[in-house]
Amino acid sequence: MLELPLPVTHIFLLGIIGTFAWCTWCVAYNLYVHPLSTFPGPRGAAATKLWLAYMEIYKGISLHDIRLQMHQRYGDVVRIAPNELHFANPQAHKDIYTSKNKWDKDYNMYRAFDADTASLCIPSYHAAKQRKDVLSPLFSRTSIVKLQDLVRDRVDVLCDALVGQYAQGKFSDLTLGFRCFATDVITSFCYARSFDATSAPDFDSALVHASEEVLPMLTLGKHFQVFVWFLRYTPRWLALRIASPALVAFFRLRDTLQEQIVGFMHDPNLLESTPHPIIYHQLLNPDAHKGRPLPSMQSLLEEAMVLLGAGSDTVSITLAETVFNVVNSPRVVEMLRSELRAAWPILDEPPRYEVLEKLPFLTAVLKEGLRMFPGGPAVPFVVPPEGAVITGLAIPGGTVVSQSPTFVQHVDSAFERANEFLPERWLREDAKALESSILVFSRGPRSCLGINLAYCELYLTLAHLFRRFELFADPKRPADFAYREHFIPYFTGEHLHVSCKPCSL
Repeated sequence: MLELPLPVTHIFLLGIIGTFAWCTWCVAYNLYVHPLSTFPGPRGAAATKLWLAYMEIYKGISLHDIRLQMHQRYGDVVRIAPNELHFANPQAHKDIYTSKNKWDKDYNMYRAFDADTASLCIPSYHAAKQRKDVLSPLFSRTSIVKLQDLVRDRVDVLCDALVGQYAQGKFSDLTLGFRCFATDVITSFCYARSFDATSAPDFDSALVHASEEVLPMLTLGKHFQVFVWFLRYTPRWLALRIASPALVAFFRLRDTLQEQIVGFMHDPNLLESTPHPIIYHQLLNPDAHKGRPLPSMQSLLEEAMVLLGAGSDTVSITLAETVFNVVNSPRVVEMLRSELRAAWPILDEPPRYEVLEKLPFLTAVLKEGLRMFPGGPAVPFVVPPEGAVITGLAIPGGTVVSQSPTFVQHVDSAFERANEFLPERWLREDAKALESSILVFSRGPRSCLGINLAYCELYLTLAHLFRRFELFADPKRPADFAYREHFIPYFTGEHLHVSCKPCSL
């Protein structure tokens, strides 16, 4: 006799029961059987990743604040997810972020970028090293020194805009201004195509606003991959309507870069027409890949987009934080301007980068600005199968481990009077030992590819600002560096508004 299939309602019910049973088992395993079950932390965080999503997205608490509260309650090592530990002890960064560790990254941190083949986001150490080795010659110190005029040209555009705004009696929004400047530098450097964000009236650039709109979406995409798929496969008009209409500038940039890439792939000879070497000279060079296949169009586009974000955010935030602290310290302003006037006596004859980077107090100001950098991402790595020892603790293989830079750079155990802006600390005899505690660019084999370009931007911009202008913060609109961590800081408070009075001598 033929058996009839189960009614659809029964199948649906069995599915619900099975799903509930599976979720119950996963929670029970995470709480009582998992190798990390003995590590301290909130029970919700130990049970499921959804706890962290609930805290970040629904309750709106910054991930940095969540970590800080956890460590204050549970100690130096905290289980922040079922398979993830975060460390507060400054020793941890020396155990995790060291050149001897050939560990893979945890891709869950980067899946929101939807860029599996971009150097920043590639989980595998070996695959990431291959891509980084291809790009490194372009970002080497030698290359940056040769191309410093490109950076200085963009600094001049920024300074001209500040002169114009001062002439109109305006305080300049340097939070936006630095974002525009850094965006123009990285696009000019990587693609030989500046989008002239700095030339936008009052730095009101649609591209910069679009970049800021993307940041909160990274947190959503990190926790829910379906959101990333939605943005990729949904018709653009619908994605803009649901996500944010401001993203239209972001999509236009993506289209422009894609068109450029298609042109270079179709006719590599077009690269000869660029005014200087760009990323595609390396990425489309067979010799640089040592017999491996050249990247696909999608891979090239992913690399281009990720480099844009990585190359603009750290620089612009550091500049804003540094200028804010210098302007609010008359003592530091006078010492800095005195040094700059001595090294740069004739205003129309600015020194080159190689001269500026040797100025002791300018260097000290720059390093202190990097140290004061607000909460950056805790780059997560996966402990290899054999396990590892971190801060004296045996950590099981497969565990995701990380440490936020602020847990080193902002603590008195690593820096005396850590909450104060004290450039003089970098002029002491023991200053060299402090440099290993600056983690803004990360450390080890997965450290920032663009560190040399960033330093060039920071030196030239700070020098030109404090040599060519007298800066005064707007007393009616004091800057507020309150932020949410969406991979990088997303500022929610008042921007840095400064009156920039041009110097005559």
